[in-house]
Amino acid sequence: MDIQEAIEIIYIGLVSENSVPVKLRTNRELDSDLLNQVSEALDVLTHYYKDKETVPKKLALAMVDIYGAFSFQTGYFEDEILEELEVIGIELQEKAMELFSE
Repeated sequence: MDIQEAIEIIYIGLVSENSVPVKLRTNRELDSDLLNQVSEALDVLTHYYKDKETVPKKLALAMVDIYGAFSFQTGYFEDEILEELEVIGIELQEKAMELFSE
């Protein structure tokens, strides 16, 4: 996967109207395939941007409040699913921290 493709996957998966968070809020469905693609793309970009001082705005926008995108009030989903979503949010937040760390 090249850098531009990875950025597009992350943008589509986390920001677009067909993103994982939007699907969770509108259809209450988790798109695991897209989420896995986002995770792989983040790994590629973290490696690529590790020693760079800047990242594209589109990538930065996708990572703003990433944990919050996977946080839901109690009762919105079953507790088991809420816990799974919290873990996903934490994992993505950790990847974002790694991406943006010096």
